[in-house]
Amino acid sequence: MGQREPLSKAEKERIYQGMLKGQSVGESAQGVGCSQACVLKWRRIGRKRGLEGMRARRLGRGKKGVLSQFEAEVREQAKELKVKHPGWGADRVLVELGKDSGVPRRLPSRSRLAAYFKQCCPEAVARRNPRPPAKAKPLKASSVHQIWEVDSQEKIVLANGEIATICNIRDPFGAAMIASQAFSVKTEKHWRKLKWTEVRQVLRRAFFEWNTLPDDILTDNELCLAGTSHDPFPGKLTLWLVGLGIGHQFIRPHRPTDQPEIERSHRTMDGFALHPEALADLSSLQASLDYERVMYNHFFPTQASDCQRHPPLQAHPELLTSRRYYHPDAEVYLFDIQRVYDYLASFPPFRRKVLTSGQISLGKRMYCIGMKLIKKRNLQFVLASFDPHLAEWVVSTDEPQPVELLRFPIKGMDFFSLTGLNTPNEAFSTTFQLSLPFVFQTT
Repeated sequence: MGQREPLSKAEKERIYQGMLKGQSVGESAQGVGCSQACVLKWRRIGRKRGLEGMRARRLGRGKKGVLSQFEAEVREQAKELKVKHPGWGADRVLVELGKDSGVPRRLPSRSRLAAYFKQCCPEAVARRNPRPPAKAKPLKASSVHQIWEVDSQEKIVLANGEIATICNIRDPFGAAMIASQAFSVKTEKHWRKLKWTEVRQVLRRAFFEWNTLPDDILTDNELCLAGTSHDPFPGKLTLWLVGLGIGHQFIRPHRPTDQPEIERSHRTMDGFALHPEALADLSSLQASLDYERVMYNHFFPTQASDCQRHPPLQAHPELLTSRRYYHPDAEVYLFDIQRVYDYLASFPPFRRKVLTSGQISLGKRMYCIGMKLIKKRNLQFVLASFDPHLAEWVVSTDEPQPVELLRFPIKGMDFFSLTGLNTPNEAFSTTFQLSLPFVFQTT
């Protein structure tokens, strides 16, 4: 038969009365216009519940709701425990419920119990901030000098008591060891992290040695490289790279596998260069690093990248070709401060807390708003955006419709602060020995 509307109360009563009078199933089905299976169903209900049971609007399971299928005592005890101990999760409450009862009883799952707490006592449930969207994996290089990976080997104890950190740079596509420079990082108490100016020094020397600027630099999220962990404001190393037209990429937090080539390079240099003689002092360590890096680039049959057991410079001779010209004497002309200003202007307004001193912090520099304006506007937070044309910070109210309050000239992000250069001849403060010009005679 075709699909029809559910039986009305009167039709159910006709089926019930027909059953009492001895009417056949087929006759009842024909009388109310339904299937015989439907008649059989309602006859069973009538025999079990009577006419009133057939008239009930709802059949089947009882009322719906979280934990509605469990004893009321279980629900009440669970709620009481959660309200009394807000720090307890569903697992801890279940342990207590199972312990209190001497007689085994049916308990809900942890997921159902957690849902029940959100429904019956939301004030006792800890609020969880949504996870930030996952960062995208860094792009892979498709040619030499497109991306350089930068990372450090830390806490290398030398025989003379010094502690060294080695800053390494690698070209992942060409498999070349671009730079390896050791720094003494021992302090009065123990040791320190590299400064961003030291990383800048290693990069600058690598640019000069290979006579090129890469398109991008890939680093981890160390504070000296990435600014501040809780603040999106870029670090000075990033701004220096931007001024040279170089992008600064970061690996995903706690994902060293995003730059596996440089991580494997650390192990290679450990085996090659960190022997007992090299660990005598800092100068011995640097000499060993320079020698082994040249040996690796020119002669080592590496399987990295697509070298297929050829030395990197043999597998990729284009490593010696400049991608973008660089010379230390020309950095004052290659560096464009306007690129830095445009980059700062690309960020959404920085939200800043107004300190009790009447100041806000931007790029580790303090700017004074003034107590008079703070009291007049009752300011607790402000928004700071950058005007790239006037090189000024524009401070506005923290409202859906911000109102400009005042402007500040930028501090600590001028040409000298980012490059450390005054004249073209100040690119290097110390002399150093380049490694590529070494020539080895082979037979």
